[in-house]
Amino acid sequence: MSYLIRNAHFLVIHIPIAMLLFSFVFDLLAMILKKKDWHTAGILCLIVGTLGAIVAVITGPEGERNPLFPQHELYGKITMMLSILITLVRLGILWRKKVDIGKNLLYLFIMLIGVGLVSYTGDLGGKMVHPDRSQMHKGPGQQQGGLDLGKANRSTNDIKSNNE
Repeated sequence: MSYLIRNAHFLVIHIPIAMLLFSFVFDLLAMILKKKDWHTAGILCLIVGTLGAIVAVITGPEGERNPLFPQHELYGKITMMLSILITLVRLGILWRKKVDIGKNLLYLFIMLIGVGLVSYTGDLGGKMVHPDRSQMHKGPGQQQGGLDLGKANRSTNDIKSNNE
């Protein structure tokens, strides 16, 4: 059980990433396709994503020595605060005026900013946990410890020309 508690942050971080993104997608598609019921899915994803963001910030490790940690922590808190604000505003307007603002362009723009924030925060966290993933962007055979296919092909051609 202590393992789950110590690693709670890593278990819940994907909830706000997925749910805040899907909230935006459901509301955008509901507006484009004129599917009013999809706004309900957008609200539910927003609520779950906001709760997930709160838990992710609360369970985040403290005193991390990684140089990216202060920036990751800052953007995590900004994402959480924006999510809470968006959720309270959307639910407040829905409750008081019986109007869903999920199709409002200003709301969608602010949600897009939230999606960008949660994506950037997740990217920073990924760079902290998987610092060697920058190697993944190199071409085939150029990863650390891998065979450079360019050199292998040249070597093969050299052998062929020497045998002729």
